[in-house]
Amino acid sequence: MPDDTARTVTVVWGNASRGERYAAHRALIRAAADTTGGRAGAIRLRHRPDGRPFLTGAASGLRVSISHSRGVFAVALSASLPVGVDVETVRPVPAEALARRWLDASAAEAVALAPLAGREETFFHLWTQKEAAGKAHGSGLRHGGLTRTVAAPAAGELGGAPEPGRLSLTALPGAPHTRCGTAPVGSGRYILAVAVLAPPADPVGVEVRTATDRQP
Repeated sequence: MPDDTARTVTVVWGNASRGERYAAHRALIRAAADTTGGRAGAIRLRHRPDGRPFLTGAASGLRVSISHSRGVFAVALSASLPVGVDVETVRPVPAEALARRWLDASAAEAVALAPLAGREETFFHLWTQKEAAGKAHGSGLRHGGLTRTVAAPAAGELGGAPEPGRLSLTALPGAPHTRCGTAPVGSGRYILAVAVLAPPADPVGVEVRTATDRQP
């Protein structure tokens, strides 16, 4: 029987008024314990020399990713798939100028054509994909990550998503093995992106849930 767990990505996000990094680490260990059946107190979070996170103990085989922004954090984990997660607070930024500098022409045009009130959200929809894909590839924004093409939002894609729920993934343009999905969370205050590396024909499910206040 196929192991569906190996093709499932769990994403947990939550608010943190301060200490976003600590809250993310705590949520990751708790989610890893739930996934493996191990004891949270026996799982440790470590970082490789290049900064990539990994877990020890019963969770040592999991692929994991961490992100945090102003007042929010997100973690992602999978039994076998390389995964990346990014979360950003939607905030005032020079969206058009940033898009022209860091995004491909099609994506920059999507930002420029968005309604004025939605340009920051559109920019972060695109930027978080770039960040999440870079983490899934293990290189961040280095080694071509900044030039990676990302998918512009379809009509009606922004502005709401069920929480908790399942996130749909779509292959990035020209990169069929890199799948990415985004969703507004926190009543649209944040944009969450998840990227997974998997063969195009393999089904992958992404479960998104909100962190609780339970301690690990």
